[in-house]
Amino acid sequence: MFLTRIAIIYFTLYVLIPVYTAVAYYPLSWDDLMFQMESRMSWKRLKMETIVQVFDPFSKIEGNDTPEHPVLIPSRGYKQMIHWKDGEVLVVETYSMNEDLLHFYYEFKERLMSVSLNDNRTFEVEDIMPLHLRFRSRYSEVRSKALQEVGILKKEIAYHVRQDNHVFLRIGDFESGHYALLNPKTYDLSVVHNRIWKPDESWINLKIIFKNYETYRWQTYPKVTEYYWDGQLFKRVTVSSVRTISRLPIKRLNELATELRYKKIATLKYDYAL
Repeated sequence: MFLTRIAIIYFTLYVLIPVYTAVAYYPLSWDDLMFQMESRMSWKRLKMETIVQVFDPFSKIEGNDTPEHPVLIPSRGYKQMIHWKDGEVLVVETYSMNEDLLHFYYEFKERLMSVSLNDNRTFEVEDIMPLHLRFRSRYSEVRSKALQEVGILKKEIAYHVRQDNHVFLRIGDFESGHYALLNPKTYDLSVVHNRIWKPDESWINLKIIFKNYETYRWQTYPKVTEYYWDGQLFKRVTVSSVRTISRLPIKRLNELATELRYKKIATLKYDYAL
């Protein structure tokens, strides 16, 4: 009888404890995931600089084949200076490689503005948005907004086993083609899948890959983000500088926003009341 009890206790410890550990380690609900992500966010104010390379996803070589390496278009490259205060401020200054201001995105509490400053180069918000930074916010409503911006509306959490047997946490509806894959240990973004619908009701797959993660001030971030259009690389964003700051240059940014609000190419879907 004593040996039987010992066997039962051993079986319980061996089988049930790992189960409970797994349940606690892997969030199975949206609220649990938000709590885990909030506890891992250490940045509050940040200045980040990026370099963006643009490629031709439609280039062909002799025989109408896709080239082995994507064709870089140096003239379409640009740089960004990002000012961010979690849940309150996001300003993205987009410059040409010659330091000409091409686009200005200003988000300060309820005030929004997006303006292109070059007739030959216009930018949509999707072109300049630092998705990983918004998704890393400690505020769940900001993370939800980040997902909505790439078409992920359902807050469904599930396991996702890729063909190479790597396991991820999946947010969104797999069948719809709009979903994100997260590292189940760090909750870092790994891949975002999206679909761009065409007039004939077919679609083009858009995939965003976050890679080469580094750690700064106890916070992980992707050094490189790559965008693929139907499997072909068309944009690579590389973080060239990142540092936390005690305060943002709000006065300069507000003055610049006020000056640029009158530019003729202002994006009309935003309210410019500053």
